[in-house]
Amino acid sequence: MIIKAFSEYLKDFEDGIAANTLLLGWLRYKLTKKPENQVDIVINEEIALVSDEECNVTFIGRSKTGKALLESLHIFADSYEQQKFTRWVHGLKASDFKGL
Repeated sequence: MIIKAFSEYLKDFEDGIAANTLLLGWLRYKLTKKPENQVDIVINEEIALVSDEECNVTFIGRSKTGKALLESLHIFADSYEQQKFTRWVHGLKASDFKGL
């Protein structure tokens, strides 16, 4: 349910933006607004946005479930990037390397 919501969010962006960057923005947005649906509620319950004295911001899981959720979201974002790269590679021809 949460990964599906994130995948829908990814469809709105160009391929030039890394999925992990979009994940950080999506989580930050979800954590700073009032929860409107089940996805928002779960994210707010399981994930926390924390910053240190130097204003470095990071996300932490509030529980084992939250940590697993964060890990799953990162794995999904990485898989999405690998899929984009695979599509790009499959679109190449041998002649594309002729000038190298």
